[in-house]
Amino acid sequence: MLKHTGKIAISLAVSALLANNLYAKDVTSLEAITVTAQKSEENVQKVPISLSVFDDISIQDRSISTLADIAKYTPNLLLFNTSQQGLTAPSIRGIYANITSFSTPVSLYVDGVPIMNSLGFGNNLGDIERIEVLRGPQGTLYGKNSETGVINIITKKPDNETRGKVFTTIGTDGKREFGANVSGAIVKDKFFIGVSVKHNEKDGYIRNTLTDKYVNNKENNYGKLYLRYTPTENLDISIIASKSENDNGAHDWARAGQDEPTISSNLEGSSTPKTEMVALKIDYSLDANTKIKSITTQRKHHDRANIDIDFSQMTFRHLYKDAIFETFSQEFRYETQISDTKLVAGIYLDKTDNDWNTKFVTMADPTGANSKPQNTTSDSIGVFVNAIHPLNDKWTVNTGIRYDKENKEIDIPTADINLDDSWSNISPKLSMQYTINNNSMAYVTVAKGYRSGGFSPLANESSKRSYDQESLISYELGYKGMFFDNTIKFNTNIYYMDIDDMQVEESLMPGITYMVNAATATSKGLEIEFEALLNNEFTVFASGGLNDTSFDEFKDTKGEYKGNTSPFAPKYNFNVGGQYRNGAGYYARVDINGYGKTYFDKANKYSQKAYTLVNTKIGYETNSFEIYLYANNLFDKKHDATNAYFNGNLTVYKQEREIGMQLAYRF
Repeated sequence: MLKHTGKIAISLAVSALLANNLYAKDVTSLEAITVTAQKSEENVQKVPISLSVFDDISIQDRSISTLADIAKYTPNLLLFNTSQQGLTAPSIRGIYANITSFSTPVSLYVDGVPIMNSLGFGNNLGDIERIEVLRGPQGTLYGKNSETGVINIITKKPDNETRGKVFTTIGTDGKREFGANVSGAIVKDKFFIGVSVKHNEKDGYIRNTLTDKYVNNKENNYGKLYLRYTPTENLDISIIASKSENDNGAHDWARAGQDEPTISSNLEGSSTPKTEMVALKIDYSLDANTKIKSITTQRKHHDRANIDIDFSQMTFRHLYKDAIFETFSQEFRYETQISDTKLVAGIYLDKTDNDWNTKFVTMADPTGANSKPQNTTSDSIGVFVNAIHPLNDKWTVNTGIRYDKENKEIDIPTADINLDDSWSNISPKLSMQYTINNNSMAYVTVAKGYRSGGFSPLANESSKRSYDQESLISYELGYKGMFFDNTIKFNTNIYYMDIDDMQVEESLMPGITYMVNAATATSKGLEIEFEALLNNEFTVFASGGLNDTSFDEFKDTKGEYKGNTSPFAPKYNFNVGGQYRNGAGYYARVDINGYGKTYFDKANKYSQKAYTLVNTKIGYETNSFEIYLYANNLFDKKHDATNAYFNGNLTVYKQEREIGMQLAYRF
């Protein structure tokens, strides 16, 4: 009996071993993704930058439809919804966008159009080919306001292939989204067109007790036109134009401490931001190794809103915004390869004109006559060069330097204030990359980043009416590897950032703040990204970041903040989950996302508690159509930003569980 049992055991072991061998042969591999993070095409696993990338398939799998959706999948990225429509506070590695100044340490580029303030980070996305999130200073290639990172959004180029997609999402609380993408050739090999349109809306969840109506309804319309002309093999000319319009209700905030968020406002709140962008891109190849590129862009953001700040039946404090932010930019770039050395050099220029018209209506000033409209203009120039040179088979040096000069002026006619200032900056970078084998590498990088200076014209001291640039030096050690026939990816890095002249907010009185360079700080942390194909159907993944950003020196008349955590700097964030997709068309995915405790003030008095959310998605896919059922925040976890604003009086209320269906048809 034991003899037969032993034979059976041996037979089973051999069968299992053979099955494993067959199984191994059937396993697919993780595909290499080409990125343009360093202004030239490279395999993402060969780029010495902490970099998260989402291609069109991963964007669909994660149901990414707005920029805010990518944060939960990206280590140490926070895109905090301020509840002020069109204004999102981006934070990478604990360095955040000051809402008062509208500057940001994180630059956003959409098809080469730069967005260097917080307005526009909440816009919708359409027909995306790839999203790249670069963490760490990127000043050498991207200049000002890329102090801690850059988000690149690249939409799909139209070509000879005719393709289209019609899609819709229907969900709870009036969630409705409809859209279409179509592209193809008008003249084969010469002239191509791409069109994207999208509409989405959702019912509000904050009730006005005076009218018994929900006041924060959301509606957005987005459209994009992509024209491409290739008269010769060497010349590629594109015009990309897009427009996003919102028709929203009141902001997503109400008084703190309510089970059901309500207001009792005598002002009907509204927010109708509109963004228009256009880019002209010209690529000309001198030869196989040399290209000249030009990107000319114009962006206009119109921010309009009516806000009842007191939420009461009385007119204690009403705010009316009507602001226009315009930017024109031009970049010329020269890319070449000399022997084994890749070289990118260029010049960047921009000009901005911002009209910030606000009217405060109070009981003491019922007509808003004491309001002070502002106009700020600026122009800047940047010159840069970056070289990638292999020293031998193992070592590669990646180095660059950039010089930026910026002039700014602010005019407030009603207060007889006119200020001007200028700043210059040199942003160097040195990275050493070590190739361990064909599938893994390590790197160490030292880089400088900075954020633009500006004005605080209403400061009570004339010396504080202009604040300087914020700058930092970053030290980073990273590793990227692929294992087991490219079925497992593991990327990780540690970093330390020394921040000087930190731009922080001071208060004149409740509701009136200004910026000063009153702090120094350090930021240190760890980031990990992991993905594994268990077989040709199952994928598991995990990513996360640990961060500690705290003040080294910071005090004012109200207190001492040394050792406190910087605002909008969560201690951690993570995403773990799994995905199933088989050849018969069946699909399922679960994501568990979370953020650590996040403070919103320098005194660390007001915060958002740590939270974890679960999202799920199941469906059926064919070459021509897709159908999915989904649930966001499956267990209806509350994650409001309690006591976050105006000395703890207001809470930013977040959406609760959403359940719905997604449909798409491709042709």
